[in-house]
Amino acid sequence: MNGKKVDIQSPTDALEHGICIIPEDRKTQGLILDSSVANNISLPIIDKLRNHLRLINKTKESQIISKSIDDLTIKTPSEHQQAKNLSGGNQQKIVLAKWLNTDCHLIIFDEPTRGIDVGAKEEIYKLMRTLADTGISIIMISSELPEVLGMSDRIMVMHNGEIKSQIEGDQATSEKVMYFATGGETS
Repeated sequence: MNGKKVDIQSPTDALEHGICIIPEDRKTQGLILDSSVANNISLPIIDKLRNHLRLINKTKESQIISKSIDDLTIKTPSEHQQAKNLSGGNQQKIVLAKWLNTDCHLIIFDEPTRGIDVGAKEEIYKLMRTLADTGISIIMISSELPEVLGMSDRIMVMHNGEIKSQIEGDQATSEKVMYFATGGETS
């Protein structure tokens, strides 16, 4: 990270190094579905919200939650709405919102648009571009080739757990990517 080798043994280690993940399965790994939008957003920063008596500063929490909902245009009737009652795209935005409130410098998006509609996909792509423009690094893991080609500055193609090729985004074609993804070798 930033030119230095880091040893990540736990989610806490990753957070301390500014690394966050938007998991492939938001419903089982990214959200507490039976909990509110507010609780899901504030969970990773709960210690930052505590005062000297270790009580949660509800005013500060509410401001952060409202800002997150507004900034990411999360469509919810209220911050008290259970996450399970929102669309897939809005659930994905909640997962992103909770990590943006930490000091993350690198976000790993694992299959960022799986299970969301076309309109929500475009919103997620726009958010990813905006994050990259603000200096946040993004690693996107995707099995959707058009998504990879359309979103990437650089593509690392893997086959059987091994990096087969690194292709600059403007040099990437579906044929090149598929050649290496199926085990092709560089000449």
